[in-house]
Amino acid sequence: MNKRERSLQVYNLLRTSRLNVLYYEESLRNWTFAIRGHDVIVALTGAASPIAFLRHSNEPFQGQAWFYLTLCAGLAALLKPVLRLDKQIALYTELTTHYRELNHDLKCIVDDMAYDQQFSTQLEKKYLACRMAENSLQKKEPPPRKRKVQRLQALVEQEFDMSLVWLPEENEETNDRAQEAPANAR
Repeated sequence: MNKRERSLQVYNLLRTSRLNVLYYEESLRNWTFAIRGHDVIVALTGAASPIAFLRHSNEPFQGQAWFYLTLCAGLAALLKPVLRLDKQIALYTELTTHYRELNHDLKCIVDDMAYDQQFSTQLEKKYLACRMAENSLQKKEPPPRKRKVQRLQALVEQEFDMSLVWLPEENEETNDRAQEAPANAR
């Protein structure tokens, strides 16, 4: 594999890690909102809540409202352990954190490549470590939602314009090997 192909792999992994950061940040936000919504429903509709006064009202509508709100609170309380919301939030927090770290490391590699105008063996070692980290993260990932991925992928493609990135010349490694061959022939 030549340096240009390896550099393209670095950029692809950077874009993938950015996509995962966006995906898991949004998922974490959604799950956090769900837990807060659950807690609000339980707090407002529980027997000791301010809405409990509806039970003691003479109006039939208010009595029925209290009944249905209490029913919602009971269902929400039963669903929380079944849905395992806390575990989902812990998983998405972990994935978001690790993908942010991975994205930062890859961004540093890309910045070093652009500054030095080369893809050194040191950068390749860093890239391989990032790839191993990404492989371990993929094992923890839940199945993705395709529509969400496609929507976020469009954002990532806007962020990273591949026509503006630095890439080694296509024949860079071939030239290195061509220069080594005469030295070995002597």
